[in-house]
Amino acid sequence: MGDFLESAKSFFNSAVSRTSWEAQKQLRLRGKQGELDKLLEQRMQLLNDLSLTAMNLYQQGSLTDAQLSRLCASIIELDNDIRKREEQIEEIKKEAYPAEQFAPGPTPNYTAPGSSSQHTQDTPNTPPAGAYYSPTGDAQQGQTLCPHCNQPVRPGALYCRNCGGKLR
Repeated sequence: MGDFLESAKSFFNSAVSRTSWEAQKQLRLRGKQGELDKLLEQRMQLLNDLSLTAMNLYQQGSLTDAQLSRLCASIIELDNDIRKREEQIEEIKKEAYPAEQFAPGPTPNYTAPGSSSQHTQDTPNTPPAGAYYSPTGDAQQGQTLCPHCNQPVRPGALYCRNCGGKLR
């Protein structure tokens, strides 16, 4: 019983670790997306300023290169920052969960139920009532299947309970 509890604890800890990692990834992604949105907003403001400045100078007949080059240099600098943020967002999106880093270790001295000599019964070929379930039987009742492991998943679930695969 202690081995089972250790195994369950280890499984729970790995699930919590995965969920925490996914949440951190989403936070980083949202942060970078917010930075990108601010940079794009600043760029639009500078382009607006550039057009207003160019129009005013044109109307006054005193269009000079120094004023325009300062605004153009700022726009180019923002364009470089925007490209960097877009690359960072793509890198974050491509990150995969490092399962081996957070995977539970093997449970020492664990033997599966039914494999030890203490659990032999008079009728070993008769499974206990309710010991097994049919995944296809559950899926036929309107449940959807995980595309990764083909196990039934709850309606509206974001991740598979069985394999942890993302469903949406």
